[in-house]
Amino acid sequence: MLTKNFTIKLLSLILAFLLWLYVMGEENPEIPYEISNVPVKLVNVDTLEKKGLTLLEEKGYTVNVKVRGRRSDVLNIAAQNISAYADLSRVTSKGINVIPVRIEGLPKNVSLVSVIPPEIKVDVDTIAKIQMPVTVKIVGNVMDGYAMQPAVPTPGEVMVVGPESKVNLVKNVIAQVNVSYKKEDIKISVPAVAVDREGKEIKGVTVTPNLVEVYIPVSKSIRVPVTPKIFGKPQDGYVVASVNVLPEYVYITGDENVLNTIKAINTKQIDITGLTGPVTETVTFDLPDGVKLVKSDITAKVYIDIQKLATKDVTITNVEVKGAEGKSVTVQNPEVVVTISGPESVVAGATSTDFTAYVDASNLSPGNYTLTVNVSTKLNVNIIKIRPDKVSVTIQ
Repeated sequence: MLTKNFTIKLLSLILAFLLWLYVMGEENPEIPYEISNVPVKLVNVDTLEKKGLTLLEEKGYTVNVKVRGRRSDVLNIAAQNISAYADLSRVTSKGINVIPVRIEGLPKNVSLVSVIPPEIKVDVDTIAKIQMPVTVKIVGNVMDGYAMQPAVPTPGEVMVVGPESKVNLVKNVIAQVNVSYKKEDIKISVPAVAVDREGKEIKGVTVTPNLVEVYIPVSKSIRVPVTPKIFGKPQDGYVVASVNVLPEYVYITGDENVLNTIKAINTKQIDITGLTGPVTETVTFDLPDGVKLVKSDITAKVYIDIQKLATKDVTITNVEVKGAEGKSVTVQNPEVVVTISGPESVVAGATSTDFTAYVDASNLSPGNYTLTVNVSTKLNVNIIKIRPDKVSVTIQ
């Protein structure tokens, strides 16, 4: 009887277990499942630097992970619950390296089926370094009536580090400063940015230090004419016909009290002793103490035309009477001959219309007078002789 009861109980237990397996198979079956876009972490990246290598681009990698397990287990798995990684410790050379992707963190009852893709490709380059000067790029303009002196970056040089192929693209390191409407000295810390020959930022390189301090002196400025300074004389029989200078004006800056006393800026002296023909000289400016050019690199170009000295007689057929307005005035024999001397080309082209002959009758009462003849002209000539030098004038 006891044996019979035991057998019945054992059969019942087996049936119950089989029923449980059936229910589990129907209610919680084993299924395949795919987790998409699992991020891949790069590990042992620091080992690259010890080998003189670096990643060309630090981009994000993802994989799809296929697993198999009970529905209740796999449906609860999310991308953030598992770990995908690629070990860079075995990378030894530059170029494209293929690294297998490993998976960790799956639940105990879930098995890994596959990883798609099973590996990732990382582009590795040699580490390069280059010391480069910092160039300050100015944006905007200071307030009208003010000027900037050259900007001073500190430090003046920085180190650019990164993949060799990217470091080779770096042509300049820029520190950009906006000076719009400033009228006082500027002192500011700005990023140092590595750029290519077109001025575009090179991503993926490190600039050390990444901040530079830029100092830009700003002070009052004024516009003044330029005066060429000449000494000496041409050879006998020659004369200076004209002197021209470019630029005609310059902007200067400095102490405001000093600027208020300046009417013009002289060039350095130019010696024309013994010359017989035109000369062009490039010279600097003779600046007073405490005064600077706004554009420090400019020079003056002075054109000096030296010609033969010539003389000529010019007949003027009318003598004006000045200072006798409202009175009746008669000039007897109102014709004079003027002897002039000056540069050959100027003298040759001179006509009577270039000259004014006149006498001064200011404060004279009616009567007959003998007055001195004067001659004026805008030409670069000397009046050597006036014939006659006096004329008779009747004032009524």
